[in-house]
Amino acid sequence: MKTNARSPDRTAGAVNGAVRTDEEEDTLSKARKAAKVHLNALKEHVDKAMEAFHSLEGVVFSAAEAVKADRRALIEDSLQAQNERRKLEAELHAKQEQLQREQEELRRARTELELDRQKLEKQRAVTAPAENHTAQLPTRPKPPGEAVIQKVIPQNLVTGTPTWSPLLMPSRRIIVFGGFDGKADHLSTEILDATSMTFSSGPTMAVGRSGCAVAGLDERRVLVAGGFDGCRSLDSTELVDPVTLKVIPGPKMGTRRNACAAVRLDAKRLLIIGGSDDSSELDSTELLDLERMVFSVGPKMGTRRNACAASLIDTHRLLVIGGSDGGSDLDTTELLDVTTMTFSAGPRMSTRRNFCATALLQPAGGKGTLLVLGGSDGSNSLDSTEVLDVSKLTFSPGPGMNAWRSGCSATPLSSDQLLVVGGFDGSNHLDSTELLDLKEMSFSDGPRLSTWRSGCAATPC
Repeated sequence: MKTNARSPDRTAGAVNGAVRTDEEEDTLSKARKAAKVHLNALKEHVDKAMEAFHSLEGVVFSAAEAVKADRRALIEDSLQAQNERRKLEAELHAKQEQLQREQEELRRARTELELDRQKLEKQRAVTAPAENHTAQLPTRPKPPGEAVIQKVIPQNLVTGTPTWSPLLMPSRRIIVFGGFDGKADHLSTEILDATSMTFSSGPTMAVGRSGCAVAGLDERRVLVAGGFDGCRSLDSTELVDPVTLKVIPGPKMGTRRNACAAVRLDAKRLLIIGGSDDSSELDSTELLDLERMVFSVGPKMGTRRNACAASLIDTHRLLVIGGSDGGSDLDTTELLDVTTMTFSAGPRMSTRRNFCATALLQPAGGKGTLLVLGGSDGSNSLDSTEVLDVSKLTFSPGPGMNAWRSGCSATPLSSDQLLVVGGFDGSNHLDSTELLDLKEMSFSDGPRLSTWRSGCAATPC
């Protein structure tokens, strides 16, 4: 009988094939599990990324809303600022028109006053005795001992007759130019009405000037020279018409000069003295020919003098006072002979004075005195003054001011009052003024400026 027996080889192969199939199943199962794990992890990453995206989207949206709100606020502020600007421009325009009207009224008043003066001169010429060929303006009788501001009138040394007159008529106005308020060098000016004793805005210069010098050339021209504009010392000048209040460029100096002095010598010459050119203190001077309006080199001083003061003391001598030579503040002075145009040593003050002011006083008895006011001694601003006896050329103490004032200006206000303007008290730039009673030789508070002004300059007009 036949048996159906399988071959041993085939039986073994079948068993081996079943084993390989189980291993494959196991591997595939593990791969599926791993893939599932990876897919779950990827899903978690995607979910977190979406959450982060939504969060960022919220932040961006909030930022965009904030930007829109800021932009709306900025637009509203801009519109408000434009409205305020238009309002201020309208107010400024109205004030400018008012000022122009007042200036025109003042011009007409000055013209009428000049016509009245000319009529008075003609009447006096007609009624004067035949032997008197020179009509003079009426003068107010002065009690004995009364002090007045003396406008020095250089005279012919042979005949003794006046050769020029700095102003034809007395003025009741003072113009204050430039100065420094602690932040800016002013190009503005202020005008004091001596009748109401109030300051108002004056003409505007072309450039800011602190430490400038001023001098009247005639009734229609005031020269403003040099100064500092906030960046450098200036060699430019400007001419101001005190009647129309117009400002035009003046002749250019040969040297930049800050904190210089200016003095009218005679009918044909004006002298600019000392100062600083930013690199050094100056011992040089410049002469302005008033007919040709050009500067030329003047005589040299014996000492460099920045922030000095100067004044004529009689018909043939000019005194330069104090200042700084770059190493120290000075108590020395120098005398200029205006005939020979040579400098010599002058009397010594009792105090070093840099950035001081000066004014010539002339008592009725004829004994000339020069007043030197304030300044700095190198450590402190000063409230003291000194009086020079012109005949003896000796200094003595003068009345004390009410405030320390370095960089102030002094100018005659009337026949019996001197005005001292602005300055620096060691801590503050000043908007105050003082009045010196020339009878009592005592100071009192004067009207206030509209702004702080140290290193300013002032002159009657």
